[in-house]
Amino acid sequence: TRPTTSQPLALIGPGPVVPGATALLDWLEIGQRVQHPGSPGAPALGEGTILLDLPDIDSDEPAHRAIAQRLAGRVDLLVWVLDPEKYADGVVHHDFLAPMAAHAEVTVVALNQVDRLDDQARSAVLEDLARLLAREGMGAAPVMALSARTGEGVAELAGAIASVAQARTATARRLSADIRTAARGLSAGLGLEGPGQPGAPAQCADPSALDDVTDLQAAAFRASGAQVVAEAVAGAYRHRARTAVGWLPVRWVERLRRDPLGVLHLGRAGQGGASGQAPGSGGDEGGPLPASSLPQAPAAAAGALRIAAHAYAQRACTGLPSAWAGEAVARSDARAQALAPPLDTAVVATDLEQSRPRWWSAANALQWLTFLTAVVGGLWLVALHLMDRYLLITADPPRWGHVPWPVILLVAGLALGLVLALICGGIARVAASRRSRRARARLRQRISGVIEEHMVAPLRQELASWGELVGLLDRLVQGR
Repeated sequence: TRPTTSQPLALIGPGPVVPGATALLDWLEIGQRVQHPGSPGAPALGEGTILLDLPDIDSDEPAHRAIAQRLAGRVDLLVWVLDPEKYADGVVHHDFLAPMAAHAEVTVVALNQVDRLDDQARSAVLEDLARLLAREGMGAAPVMALSARTGEGVAELAGAIASVAQARTATARRLSADIRTAARGLSAGLGLEGPGQPGAPAQCADPSALDDVTDLQAAAFRASGAQVVAEAVAGAYRHRARTAVGWLPVRWVERLRRDPLGVLHLGRAGQGGASGQAPGSGGDEGGPLPASSLPQAPAAAAGALRIAAHAYAQRACTGLPSAWAGEAVARSDARAQALAPPLDTAVVATDLEQSRPRWWSAANALQWLTFLTAVVGGLWLVALHLMDRYLLITADPPRWGHVPWPVILLVAGLALGLVLALICGGIARVAASRRSRRARARLRQRISGVIEEHMVAPLRQELASWGELVGLLDRLVQGR
């Protein structure tokens, strides 16, 4: 008896393997493959023909039938090999032949083992098989009698397979030629010119051109007012330091001045510059951010941004046909015109690091200590003066050497407070400069993100889509 087939087996004809055969078998998930070595007198099946031996459809294993059903709907020619004993099997007719009735024109039914039948029995079986096929809607499928043992009818079956293969090959070649012609026409219509072959698609622009965004980022930084914000961060730090650790007798003067960041509506609680937020994070997740009060970008800075964006888009679209490059650059220019709102949002969302340093509390406590010391000394002197003037009581205060202690307390308190204020002011200027540099770095990062999202990413997507089209046309023209 014939062994049961559990996995599909591919038989590849002799000679070089046809291009694409391996990929086709991989797509069909056929792992078992055998190449026929070729032998004199063997029937020719046609160029590129691959025979598949499917698992037994009458097997008790459901997986075998599932594989056979899956592959039966994907082949170019389906050959049903029956024998005189099971040709009328209900599983074959109802589960396979009847559902495949629409493919009767690409189906061949082969009755094997006819050498075991006499002429009368052979005719009866073939007539009954034809009747059953007609009943199942497969009347157009030819029925062939053959014997694998004696070779009877094998050549005829091979010829039928070869004719189908040749027809399929001719159709595929004709279709491939039509596709190449259409691809060349489309390439010509798109303005593509191949470097060596007429009608072959040209290569797209170098994607590395998209990475050169230094000039565009610098222009966007200037146009966004980020430099003004960075300077305001330093000014706000110095202003708040003077109001927190400045000399108490004149600290009220500083409170009359406006906070540089407050003037710009930046650095307040609930906005991107609120303290406690991570560097580079903003208030984006809590809803829409309020607009800043940054002055409108000077005409020169706005024009420089548009020029930089235009030059960047032109460099990125160098490899495109002129008409398509012009349209891509025009779309990029339109996006550059609309950069002001997202740049302002990026500035507002930037963490400007406005937290209160801890040393301010200690310095402020020392300022109050020196101020209260001066107040005690001053009140002491006032009390002595009032007692001498109105009560005629002359009190001699304690002295340190020849200097009365009230005078020492007053002068020392004021002098130490002034010195402490000068020292704290120097520290604040250094800290303000550092904080401004950090804010400038975060602003650059935010603005770079805006440029990537609104300028670079759309161009990258356009060039990637164009590259896919060029690659597809190239494969079609080359017949790959």
